Amino acid sequence: MSDNDRYAMLIGVSTYDSDRYHDLPPVRADLHYMQAVLESTEIGMYNDCSMVPEPTRAEMLHAIEEFLEARQPSETALLYFSGHGEFCEADGQLYFLTRDANPDNLPGTAVPAEFLERMLQSCRASSKVVLLDCCSSGSVVQGWTAKGAADTTDRPAPSTLLRPTGVYFITASDALQTASAMAPAGSTLGTSRFTGEIVEGLRSGRIKDSGWITPDDLFEYLTSQMVRNGVPQEQRPTKSTFRATSSLPLARSVARSVNLPAPRCRRPGFPGLARPAEGTGAGRARCP
Repeated sequence: MSDNDRYAMLIGVSTYDSDRYHDLPPVRADLHYMQAVLESTEIGMYNDCSMVPEPTRAEMLHAIEEFLEARQPSETALLYFSGHGEFCEADGQLYFLTRDANPDNLPGTAVPAEFLERMLQSCRASSKVVLLDCCSSGSVVQGWTAKGAADTTDRPAPSTLLRPTGVYFITASDALQTASAMAPAGSTLGTSRFTGEIVEGLRSGRIKDSGWITPDDLFEYLTSQMVRNGVPQEQRPTKSTFRATSSLPLARSVARSVNLPAPRCRRPGFPGLARPAEGTGAGRARCP
């Protein structure tokens, strides 16, 4: 297995201008620990792992476009999002909610899955991995037609990200289900369940005994953890491997647990990023 250059972009939104979207404190820990494990010289060994905290719609659109357009054929691109996701029945689109998202005007104030689809389609990276920790995230790989009357002539086409080739998706939940913000059992990181399982699995070496960890290895581990912890079927991870390289080197397995640095009290662009107390977000879903 070749060790090509790997680049990651982590996007997270924990606070929202609209009172109709509740804040997601675990997102702050999600971004910190995902960056820590991917940048680790023992685990992820990513060349660069940039963070985009609390973006507006314009900032998120620009960040994704710039990141994916910069990738070269010899590289792997990993794109991660943690925050609210909302499915709009009016146009059959999943939207990633940004800080300035307006629930009354999602097309004009949030980032549609269709935009991500176009950017992934044109991205030249040989391998692309997308990790989505948000509600309804499974709709981007499963496709879904909006509910309506029996006459489907005017029904929007399903929004799906299966068209871009060479993309490996892992999502936190089924097509129209909530993604739990509860941290993994025994974890004190303060992350969401989905992201926490990724981080804990990578830093502990439990995903695989040795060698390179592939997206398939990660997905199988996440699924087994969710089953073991009694997570309902519809809230377990989903995946798509449409023309994707499932054997790509995502991270290295470690022989012993790696300690990750705790978040600092504050960091630029992510005010008040304090280490969350144990149990933060427990039992709360990510949907508004």
